[in-house]
Amino acid sequence: MKIFLDDERIPQDARKHTGNDIYNQEDWILVRSFDEFKEYIQNTGLPELISFDHDLAHEHYKYCFSKHIPYSEFIVKTGYHCLLWLILFCNMNSKSLPQILIHTRNEQGKNNMINLCETYIMLALMKANPAK
Repeated sequence: MKIFLDDERIPQDARKHTGNDIYNQEDWILVRSFDEFKEYIQNTGLPELISFDHDLAHEHYKYCFSKHIPYSEFIVKTGYHCLLWLILFCNMNSKSLPQILIHTRNEQGKNNMINLCETYIMLALMKANPAK
């Protein structure tokens, strides 16, 4: 099972701009919002893979070319919020993160999500191998 998180597009749209053929596969579950994302995982369990869009509402689009994204000011949560929730969910339930892809066209949002993943991985490694 794979989740495709995006407010408007379908996986084949992501294939067009990423070049990744995985988006041509047919077993994607479309999830359109933070609430749907959270509810699906809580009710169904973790998928093997999740592909994230960053901007999940029109209020996010004006920050597509911004160096700073004001996450705390948004009414609707972004893909970044979904990823953060996923990390906390996995950590609290002693689960491994599924494979993560990021198909957003928002470069700063993508960088923020990559940094979040890298921080999580670094902290997990430090926890697994504490300094003596």
